[in-house]
Amino acid sequence: MKCLNLGCGYDYIKSNYKEKWINIDINKEFFKADKYINLDDSNLKLPFNEASADIICANHILEHIENIIPLMNECYRILKKNGLMKIIVPVNEGWFADPTHKRYFNHLTFRYFCDYPFSDSYGITTHFKTVKNEFHDNEDGGQLEVVLQK
Repeated sequence: MKCLNLGCGYDYIKSNYKEKWINIDINKEFFKADKYINLDDSNLKLPFNEASADIICANHILEHIENIIPLMNECYRILKKNGLMKIIVPVNEGWFADPTHKRYFNHLTFRYFCDYPFSDSYGITTHFKTVKNEFHDNEDGGQLEVVLQK
């Protein structure tokens, strides 16, 4: 099983006999990663074949991306049929506290990547299904946990 960990930061995930993890980050100076890629590139082309990944984790990374549409399109392209994209993003006070956050999310944000009317006019080419969309309260104000399936 091939799994991607986008924006791994300190959360480097080791591969095991079931899962081959590829950890991706932009910061070579501070974080260990298997690949260093700028995920906030409007011409993003991830170096993976179409339908090659089983799971993509985006844990507290999407809020640092100015335009998530190219990244979401690429994730959809490289996910296998029925593959999962697991997303965690901060909401409420947790979002506003960090000066490196570039975008805000709520429980409706990811419907645009799930056959929402007019999404194609925004350049969205994904057709995910929502498996999970839950708010979790925490000391930083809360986080949204979303699981999308191709």
